[in-house]
Amino acid sequence: MSIPRRLRWLGALVLCASLAALGAAPPASQVQQQSRQAVGQRQQAQKARDAWAGPRAKLADDIEAAEKELKLISAQRVKAEAYLAGQRAKVAELRRRLAEMARIRAELEPLLDASLARLDAFVAGDLPFLAAERTARLKALAHTLNDYDASLAAKARRLLEALEIEARFGSTVSVEEAEMELGGARRRVRLLRLGRLALFALEPEGKAAWRWDRAGQAWQPQAEYARELNLAAEIAQRRRVVSLVELPVGLAPPAGEAK
Repeated sequence: MSIPRRLRWLGALVLCASLAALGAAPPASQVQQQSRQAVGQRQQAQKARDAWAGPRAKLADDIEAAEKELKLISAQRVKAEAYLAGQRAKVAELRRRLAEMARIRAELEPLLDASLARLDAFVAGDLPFLAAERTARLKALAHTLNDYDASLAAKARRLLEALEIEARFGSTVSVEEAEMELGGARRRVRLLRLGRLALFALEPEGKAAWRWDRAGQAWQPQAEYARELNLAAEIAQRRRVVSLVELPVGLAPPAGEAK
């Protein structure tokens, strides 16, 4: 049986293709070389991965530390903003207080100056006792009130202290030694002060006495009360036991005016 011509040609083509494929396949040595190259590349890649593991871990740690620091900085920023808001509120309150203090100073300083002027006038018209002490106190007070650097509280405190001292004189009895012109002669006397009711000048021997006349602003003789006044002075100095003493602290009204 003969093979058809077409099949013979087809078999020949397949045979030629098989021979061509066998002729194109690389030799065994080339395959081995390619395999070794592939293995070497894999080894180099593994070495690169192993070498990168250390820096990668360090970078991961650095990233984690940076994230923590960022969180801390963010929290500190929020806190700083809160602090700043609080400080701004404090500054605003301080400014308000300064403005209020300026207003009070503007209103109170003239009042303090007026009070000092009234106190000066009062002392000038008061009984003439402790003149040097009271004058020095008023001068010191005036210096404080005129001191720009002195606080308003210090000025008010010094004025109130002076007023308190002057007020206390009205409820105390005192005896002091003094030298003054009396009866046309320079005399050494004891000044007996009964609050602000009366002021007397007494000779140490107890023979003469004078009383300060507010209206006439002069000393008037009170010889008839010399003994009683000296006794009162000794009681005030705690040299005698306290007892009743009649003193000329006021003038009796005329008989027609008595009620």
